[in-house]
Amino acid sequence: MKLRRLLPAVLTLALLAAALVVPATGSAYVVGIGDQSPDLFTNPYYTALHPKRTRLITPYNSITKDPKDLSAWLTAARAAHEEVVVAFGLPSNMVCPNLNGKKGCTPVSTASYASAFKAFHKKYPWVTIIQPWNEVNNLTQPTVHDPAVLVSYYKIVKQYCPKCTVTGADLQDLPNFTTYTTALLKDFKKAKVATPQLWGIHNYTDTNRFVPDAKSTMRRAVKLLPGKIWVTETGGLFRFQPQNSRQTFRPDLARQKRALQAVFTQATKYQSKISRVYLYNWFAPVPSNRFDAAVLDITGLPRPEYSVLLKYKNYFK
Repeated sequence: MKLRRLLPAVLTLALLAAALVVPATGSAYVVGIGDQSPDLFTNPYYTALHPKRTRLITPYNSITKDPKDLSAWLTAARAAHEEVVVAFGLPSNMVCPNLNGKKGCTPVSTASYASAFKAFHKKYPWVTIIQPWNEVNNLTQPTVHDPAVLVSYYKIVKQYCPKCTVTGADLQDLPNFTTYTTALLKDFKKAKVATPQLWGIHNYTDTNRFVPDAKSTMRRAVKLLPGKIWVTETGGLFRFQPQNSRQTFRPDLARQKRALQAVFTQATKYQSKISRVYLYNWFAPVPSNRFDAAVLDITGLPRPEYSVLLKYKNYFK
């Protein structure tokens, strides 16, 4: 009860503080926010930004394997009148990469993918922005060693939803970015598929490690990828521990805020190429979770980086 009484007061103070900052105007790109919880759309700190677009990551077969959670999120997003991007990914029973002799991290068949996508599109025809697979060049995904399979998924989505907006790939700014993307572009050509003119990128490395522009993946992406780029997932990391258990980012609120500012700085620099930015995520996970880029802390109150969002609130138009 005490927290509930505190929320309006804290929100009011935050908005007053934002008034002291010159708001962003005339942006060439727009901003959205993604989170896996449907509670996102009624959170007062979130709604204060007047957001209009959001993004969901879901298993490619969640339409049959987890339809209730999928429905809850999409129903809440639609009730909030938000435009939705859906990024499909590995099924919940798949663990990547193959470790300790355990196998199973292999791309799903095109038949299985097509069956799942047709069922999804039939139930949710109003979702018309699709990413065939999330973070295709990451070792946590079965597509990492087979960019050609992503072309097959792309073709399936375009076949069954020809009017959909579909990203050619959803790439992460990892060391393999250039080699993977070059191979992928060749695979599109081999498959005689028109080269996509829209691409998704996650720029966590560039912005959280404060990589100089001359060495940034985004600089390479702008030169390598035709058409437009959407930064489909990004944000300031509060804490991150990779799968090898080495602590890469210890909890640090100041660094997280600086990293979020770096997201906007990079997007502004390349705004002629970047037309959208989707931040991730909103609610803090349990402390045992190895990834935390949340805007709110575990108590539900805004972290310092929230002031950056208020500064750029006009970009949510």
